[in-house]
Amino acid sequence: MTDNRLFLLYDTSFDEMDAEGSPGFGYVLLFNSADAEQYQAGENPSCAAVSMLFTDHSDGSISGDLLGWAHLDADIFQQFPLGQFFLLMEQAAQVAINAYRQVGQVPDRLVAQHLDDDELIQFDVQFNDLQLNEQQSEQQLAQTLMSGRPYLDS
Repeated sequence: MTDNRLFLLYDTSFDEMDAEGSPGFGYVLLFNSADAEQYQAGENPSCAAVSMLFTDHSDGSISGDLLGWAHLDADIFQQFPLGQFFLLMEQAAQVAINAYRQVGQVPDRLVAQHLDDDELIQFDVQFNDLQLNEQQSEQQLAQTLMSGRPYLDS
């Protein structure tokens, strides 16, 4: 991977409710910015992609599940270790659900970058049309989102 960034795009066509009625949010993982720009929600991807479901359980726990792969024979799946998928999925689910809990809107895009010197993945959380009320500045929102990510301190 030349870019070292991964793109998780929110796609409502993958949203589901689990057995206990908890909300689930579907994301599609794409491996480069060109594929992310060309991706059409609700359509089968024409590039290598992984679909994931992040669930906000009623007991406060968060889970991430792999739903499937597109273009399994693509080179990226030979280069990308399975353990890295699970690390990414766990952290992305935490980021997406905590953002949803804080602002009541699911992030439209998470841009993930693995930090070379650490096990952590850094996320850029993007909302296409988040409307902040007058009491909420961007700085307050950022602080609120950061406080919802306890794994950064562990």
